[in-house]
Amino acid sequence: MSLTEADYIIVGGGLTGCVIASRLSQNNPALHILLLEAGIDAFDNPLTKQLQGAFALAGSDLDHCYKTTPQPNTNDRLHTITAGKVLGGGTILNYGGWARGDASDYDHWARVVGDHRWSYDGQLPYMKRAEDHFMAKLNPEQRGSGGPIRITSMTESEPKHRLREPVRAAWEELDVHRNPRGDCGSLRGICELLQNWDQGQRQPANLVYNLRNVDTVTGAEVDKLGVTRDNGGNLRASSVILTDGRQFKARKEIVLTAGTIKTPQILMLSGIGPAHLLSRFDIPVLKDNPHVGKNYFDHFALFQTWKLRNQGSSDEMGDESAYVKGLPCDWTVNEGTPPDLLLPALQADAANGKVDQQSLSDPSRTLVETMVMYSALGAPVPDGSSYVTTSTMLLLPTSRGSLEIVSSSPKDYPAIDPNYYDTEADRVALIHGVRRVTEALLKTSAAKSYVECEQAPPGTPALSGESSDADIDSRIRMAGVSHAHAAGTACMGKVVDSHLRVYGIAGLRVADASVLPVAIGGHPQATLYGLAEQAAELILHEK
Repeated sequence: MSLTEADYIIVGGGLTGCVIASRLSQNNPALHILLLEAGIDAFDNPLTKQLQGAFALAGSDLDHCYKTTPQPNTNDRLHTITAGKVLGGGTILNYGGWARGDASDYDHWARVVGDHRWSYDGQLPYMKRAEDHFMAKLNPEQRGSGGPIRITSMTESEPKHRLREPVRAAWEELDVHRNPRGDCGSLRGICELLQNWDQGQRQPANLVYNLRNVDTVTGAEVDKLGVTRDNGGNLRASSVILTDGRQFKARKEIVLTAGTIKTPQILMLSGIGPAHLLSRFDIPVLKDNPHVGKNYFDHFALFQTWKLRNQGSSDEMGDESAYVKGLPCDWTVNEGTPPDLLLPALQADAANGKVDQQSLSDPSRTLVETMVMYSALGAPVPDGSSYVTTSTMLLLPTSRGSLEIVSSSPKDYPAIDPNYYDTEADRVALIHGVRRVTEALLKTSAAKSYVECEQAPPGTPALSGESSDADIDSRIRMAGVSHAHAAGTACMGKVVDSHLRVYGIAGLRVADASVLPVAIGGHPQATLYGLAEQAAELILHEK
């Protein structure tokens, strides 16, 4: 069979691309599936196997290492966005956190696009399909078993870290309660951090999903899509053209799974996007769609380092052998924002013409996630002491950004303006979240005997329980960063329909994080595996 032609061409060998290619080939072995990946197959790279290697992979040749435009809300800093340029994509580089969003997040998605399949109940069977959950037997209605990805937590590991129970108790002093069902549609409370490390080994999508019957081409950088017009004037995506001149024809469909940044770039380079922008670079406009590249959002966060009191070395803090098997963390703490803070912020954003997310006023919505990790995680800290790191992350950001191509060349990365931390709702939620973790570590009886103070960045005053909102806001503007969970730039309802089909172009779908129309809480890979499983089924059942 000719490798220049296939039934389905999947553009992007990351998480969703590998899942879709695998499922199509498994469900119909007669299909010829072609998977194109711009990066390499890094199977022989030892850094891709365990968590310790992940810290070295960011910024490496396996990372697109995108740069943003100067961000006015973060002191005009340029941010780096990590995105896998490797077979397996982000599943080769990420830290392995596994957390679905709240049921209300998915239900909001379904309401926005008018299709129940994207509600929590609609997506649950597909999220479960990916899982082999270590506690599936305790709740088989919500947790998957027998799937390709082993889901674990530190509950499985022995011995426990010495800080495990003090951290939990600290949050309970702040009236946050244990939630043993945090992976079952309700994140609120203290939840076990679930991870997809299997005995310390990474489980990348290209290995756990069978690609043996898929023709995979690495080093395949896409120039643009070939689009044909029939006698009736209807447009159809018919081929993929690479920068080296090779061309692959699709007998049935092309599926873009190149990610939140690369997917809209490919669309625009192919003549699908804002007409004024395409015309600027002499790209023939096939489908004028001003929404391509818009609606960019990300989980914006503040990382902090905390010095522990003199209790000896890290080794003496407890046997940490179990904690090299995954991210060294036991709990995620998920909270809302008090209505007296949130409602005025939402009203101010509406008055200013910014995103109006009144659904966030629902007191059940979970807006911030906090993790305490038993390591400095690479932060520059003095020797001779022990440290922990916290991440305080916006789960449902209301700030919206955009990206635009800067030329007609695929080798020129687009101009990316995430517009981080732009709404009053985001500011009050993140400031409140940072205040809460500061109180938990420095003011509760359970934690203050372990934690001495924040280890602030050089030249910066440490935050404390007495810090003002202005102090916290200043720190966030100086040090806040993305969690590399970008989404939304080819969003459902604006660029694709609820079957993932690109408006106005037959034979073309998008099935990656770019299609998310609204922010989803948790960590995105749990959602994206479910999205990809459902996408494969939609494609197979299309008439």
